[in-house]
Amino acid sequence: MPNTAVTIKEITFAKEDRSVIRGRIYLPEKRGQKLPTVIFCHGFGSNYRELMHHGEGFAEAGVCCLFFDFCGGGPQSLSDGTMEEMTVATECENLRTVMACARELDFVDPGRIFLQGESMGGLVCALVAAECGEAVRALVLWYPAFGIPEGAGKRYEAGVREVFGLRLGEAFDREAKEIDVYGTIPAYRGPVLMIHGDQDSIVPMCYSERALSAYGDARLIVIPGAGHGYDGADSVAARERSISFIREWIEKRY
Repeated sequence: MPNTAVTIKEITFAKEDRSVIRGRIYLPEKRGQKLPTVIFCHGFGSNYRELMHHGEGFAEAGVCCLFFDFCGGGPQSLSDGTMEEMTVATECENLRTVMACARELDFVDPGRIFLQGESMGGLVCALVAAECGEAVRALVLWYPAFGIPEGAGKRYEAGVREVFGLRLGEAFDREAKEIDVYGTIPAYRGPVLMIHGDQDSIVPMCYSERALSAYGDARLIVIPGAGHGYDGADSVAARERSISFIREWIEKRY
């Protein structure tokens, strides 16, 4: 059952083209002042309901936790759009929209916004953080899909349009194969936490290990035996490590 000390609200954000991004926010009980907020981004083909069980933990730690569905981000997305319209660039645009709207919410401290993402959502967070600089106070990446450009290049050459049985538009791989991940992400100078399982066969840990060298202020936590996506004790551990990392930033500065 939901913790009564946590308030849960459905939330929508309107894009410039009038399409709608839908999500949910978990709020701490005590909201007498503007609060730090983490924006949590789901992975490829997924949706925020797969992650929202983490929301109460953040809220109980005094951090608002905002989830949303990328437009066309998965078959069960509650936001507008289709997967054939979705690209890495459209997801980056969605995240920038959510960030801008979140800054205007009366309970959000616009100076304490954190980004967290899993898999492709991690790639999107890393790319947006590289653009936004200090507007993103810290970055948390769970098994970030930094290998997407490599896979996109192979599919594009082969003329393959499906990933994990999900059909994509031609623009997805055409654009994604040109992304220079490791040339772009070092532009973000804030603290970065990566959490990766050493048995991840979908996004091997070597991608995070390479990012560890690319970032100026990063740490990598390895979860032994974990694959792509966390369950049970691994899920709890990843959440608690993420919360501790964000709280560490907050406590050093306030």
